[in-house]
Amino acid sequence: MAELQLEVQGENHDIQISPEARLAGSKIKVRDNGGPCSVHIGAGVTGKWSLSVSGGSKIVIGEKSTCESAMIVAHGADIVIGEDCMFSFSVEIRATDTHAIYDIDSGDRINPDKPISIGDHVWLGKQVMILKGANVGAGSIIGARAVVSGTVPPLSVAAGVPARIVRQNVVWTRRIGKGRLDLDPAAMAIVESVRESA
Repeated sequence: MAELQLEVQGENHDIQISPEARLAGSKIKVRDNGGPCSVHIGAGVTGKWSLSVSGGSKIVIGEKSTCESAMIVAHGADIVIGEDCMFSFSVEIRATDTHAIYDIDSGDRINPDKPISIGDHVWLGKQVMILKGANVGAGSIIGARAVVSGTVPPLSVAAGVPARIVRQNVVWTRRIGKGRLDLDPAAMAIVESVRESA
């Protein structure tokens, strides 16, 4: 099985990978063009992750989050992923357009990098794209191939291009098949947490 590939350029980066994370086949690239960067990966994180962080940015992946395959790019803005998230195949999360676009008259950049926040227990379907400035609330579900650039409230389903809310007051479970929601403690904990913070 392929090992974790770690490429670090520069000094003073803060890289914390839990010994309980399983990242075989993953790649982490850290560059210092813009200051030291941070990568924090929690216990129980599994999957094939491709992380690229530069420009003094931070990537955080919370405990027990999993993916089949995901590419995450942070340059100039942070990406924070909560705990117990589940990402399908070919997910892409980008806090940057990478290349700058400038207004010719003012000389100002018009596509600045923006942070991304993904709450606890979020399910991203196959080939979902989460773009700069997105905020996905806890317990939410993003349908396959959706493109998210705005806010998805907690306990919601969003789908389409651009993504729009198609259902609210829902939560998902890792269990496959039939069953009752109140028998899934992880899902119920998210529901209670969202209700308490409302």
